[in-house]
Amino acid sequence: MLKNALEFIPIKHRLLMNSHHLSWRLTQGLSVIKHALLCSMLAILVSCGSESGQGGKVSAMNEKPSIILESVRIDNRSIQFYINFGMDNAVLGFSVENDAGQQRYFPMFGSTYRDIPSVTLDVFVSNLQDEMWVLSSWSGYEILAYHRMGTDRCMTQYGEIGSFDKPTPEILGGGTGTKLFPEMDIKKLSKVATLKYGAKSLGDTKVR
Repeated sequence: MLKNALEFIPIKHRLLMNSHHLSWRLTQGLSVIKHALLCSMLAILVSCGSESGQGGKVSAMNEKPSIILESVRIDNRSIQFYINFGMDNAVLGFSVENDAGQQRYFPMFGSTYRDIPSVTLDVFVSNLQDEMWVLSSWSGYEILAYHRMGTDRCMTQYGEIGSFDKPTPEILGGGTGTKLFPEMDIKKLSKVATLKYGAKSLGDTKVR
């Protein structure tokens, strides 16, 4: 699992730890607190959704994404995959224009550093081009997102989220995490794009 991913530790896992792990947990306390604080800064207001664009103030440095990795055409919609940098964080996500002509953003991954680890993304769509899966080369994050085209919802590692009107929301995390990704039958899907990000691929990106 990526060490700089925003990560949540389920309560049930904490309760299962025995006394032999207590001293280890104490030494890791500062790290957990750091993650908790960063998650509260960067994270996704999912329960209330954000269809109206009222998901709270946005602390992103840029009104538009810092980097556009690639634009992918799916049916009659253009999907833009982006990276946005904050003061001490970064967000990897995608955006799509809704029926009202507004650009809506879906964060897929948040980093506690001002960068995203090198990654390869594979974008798959259903035969009807009404569903999209985003897979990554990161161990533990093989499926980053599932999105049904034309909707304002997306399933991510943080749970089911609503879209945002800025690339980086004020809060990133939580969500309806009990839901699972829909079953992915690779035989019924088509790969429409492969995206790469890292030091060697920066020349292929558009920096704003």
